Amino acid sequence: MPQGAARDLPALCLSADDQPAVAHSRRLTKGGIMPDARPISVTHVVRQFYPGIGGMEECVLQLARHQVAAGHRVRVATLDTIFDEREAQTLPAAETHDGIEIRRVPWRGSKRYPLAPKVLGALGSPDLVHVHGVDFLSDYLALTRPIHGRPLVLSTHGGFFHTQFAGRAKLLYFKSITRTLLTRYTAVAASSQSDLDRFSQIRQRGLELIENGVTVDKFRGLANRDARTILYFGRLAPNKGLEALVAWFAALLNADPDWRLILAGRPMGVPLDALRTQAAALGIADRVEVIDTPSDARIAELIGQSSVYASASTYEGFGLAAIEGASAHLYPLLNDIPPFRRTVEGLGFGRIVDFTDAATARDFAQDWPQVTMPDAATIDATVTGRFGWQGHVDAFEALYRRVLAGQDGKDRPTR
Repeated sequence: MPQGAARDLPALCLSADDQPAVAHSRRLTKGGIMPDARPISVTHVVRQFYPGIGGMEECVLQLARHQVAAGHRVRVATLDTIFDEREAQTLPAAETHDGIEIRRVPWRGSKRYPLAPKVLGALGSPDLVHVHGVDFLSDYLALTRPIHGRPLVLSTHGGFFHTQFAGRAKLLYFKSITRTLLTRYTAVAASSQSDLDRFSQIRQRGLELIENGVTVDKFRGLANRDARTILYFGRLAPNKGLEALVAWFAALLNADPDWRLILAGRPMGVPLDALRTQAAALGIADRVEVIDTPSDARIAELIGQSSVYASASTYEGFGLAAIEGASAHLYPLLNDIPPFRRTVEGLGFGRIVDFTDAATARDFAQDWPQVTMPDAATIDATVTGRFGWQGHVDAFEALYRRVLAGQDGKDRPTR
């Protein structure tokens, strides 16, 4: 066996037992939903939303779309500007998109903890409020629970641990302030297994795993297996390990000079020119392309030129883009972090590598001609069954109905 090949998983089709999120949602659907299936009025609260681009924005948008299609009344309360836009402009205070009511509020302070107390006036009169992420909005709505009086549900989306910035202070805040404020939430949905492990340190009852769904039809089957091109698409952010990916790619070119690398995304802390400068310094500028804020149509074109999706991310709450890449039949080449290990295990194909080790680039170049993937039908069935939206939407509806029926009581901090 070639060195490093042991890190590849064989192609396989997952059984129902290997699909925990879907099986979990089925259990909820059978045992948790109230006989009363009347439409629910829900307000989602999230700091960034349409027309913003990103994993959390996409997850809330797709969940809201599915809920509207199911006949529920859905509103999203969000901030009135998009972070990191070169020419930030104030978005309309009220808008409807795909049947979703959008209400936007002004904010001030840091985008790490944007202060937006006017969110209270944007909630409307929902049956419950579903908050996404842990930030000022989640804290403030917990503090003002006696004022707005709505049951609160939280989706964790990685909490606030995406980077090492202020790591010790974050941990202290998490184990004190966050622990206390979560007692105001009737239920907490961990967005990944790693989130479940982390949040179970401060909450036990009323905590369950409901992973994010993925829109698996958007790029389905567009990859070009014969291309020698590695694609990354997603945020250009510090936690994405982009400098490590470029350096790793330089080592790959030393072993096989036919490869290309495309980095495509919205700059959110990593400037485009910094990546281009690094590539030039390594002497690989002609093999690396950096694309600013591509549309979905442009990403689809790039996928059609590529065979591999790579991410050297050092932290992910879930890792949405990697699964979108797999749904396009791109081969996943992912950093060795728990969410990505879980992704590769769930898919049944892909490779976990250490992007700080140049030897793994040489191993990949050597192994690539022998790498196999499942057939298209198997990939489609696996990705849809394990990561498609419907099971996750069902799980959230079951959770909502239990909350509204008073079956999920308030929690107390763990000791």
